[in-house]
This record gives sequence, C-alpha cells and structure tokens, in this order.
Amino acid sequence: MSIDLCRMIRALSIHPAVAISALAASVAACGELPVPAPTPGRHPEARQKARHATPDKPALRRLENGHYRVKKAWMVRLKGKTWHVQKGYTSNGITAPEALKKKLGDGVEHPETWAAVFHDWLFTQPGMSRAKADSLFRDLLLSYGVDAEKARLMHTTVSLYTLSKKL
Repeated sequence: MSIDLCRMIRALSIHPAVAISALAASVAACGELPVPAPTPGRHPEARQKARHATPDKPALRRLENGHYRVKKAWMVRLKGKTWHVQKGYTSNGITAPEALKKKLGDGVEHPETWAAVFHDWLFTQPGMSRAKADSLFRDLLLSYGVDAEKARLMHTTVSLYTLSKKL
C-alpha cells in the first residue's frame, strides 16, 4: 500500500509534504479522526508489553513558541531497552496543524506529546533509522495506554512522513 501511495503522489506531481499537509487538514476539518481497520495478529508483542509496564512520565515545559523542553532527565524503558533523554532536550512535539494537534492530545500532560518528544529525540541518536523510531513511537503510545486505534493512526501518519522523505 505504501508503494501505491508513493506512486500516486509522484504521478500527481504533488510534493510529499503538501500531500501529508492536505491529509492532516482534511482530518482536522472533518472533526473526526479516521481510523484504519485493525489488522488481526499485527504487533501483538507491543500490546502485550503495553499491559505490563508503563514508562516514566516526562517532566516537560511548554515554551512560548509551542515547543517542549525536557525539565529533568527522563528514562524510557521500552522493548527491553532503556533510553535516557537528557534534561534540556527541546522538541516541537506533535507536528501537525493546531486543530489536529489539539484533537490528537497536545500538551505537557498528554502521552501523545510525550511519545512525540521521544520520537523526535530518537532521531538524534546514532544509528537510529526513521523506520525504527516510528515503530518505537507506536510502541510507546501503546505503553502509555493510548487507544490502539489512535496509536495506529498516529504511527501511520509518521510513517507516511518518513515515506515522503524518500520521494
């Protein structure tokens, strides 16, 4: 399916960022988040781990420009690995139009924002691929208790953005 999307974007001569922005604007305008149908048997280990351990909540501060700063070192245990996000790390959080960000859960007390900050931080780590960071983003959303359908939608969105980088 992602290859078909890629071909469609190329055939229409649409810049990938424009295509993703249009998708985000459409979702925001309709007032509801479209959710892909569940795929049976997909990623059961992420769901299993999500039931057993919840990673630490970060201490974030929202800056005047809408970005987030990690106020104290934050440890994330996920998929058998421990990650340490340093104090002072700054991220834009959820990258989407404001109306959509609010619907997705933007703010220092929202696990969706925590996962987005972690996702951005992962890109600063040596040897981390975008695809692996996207997968860990989904797993962290689930670990924080975000609804599986919402986590799937958010993962699909970041994966499409990653795909657009390859065009």
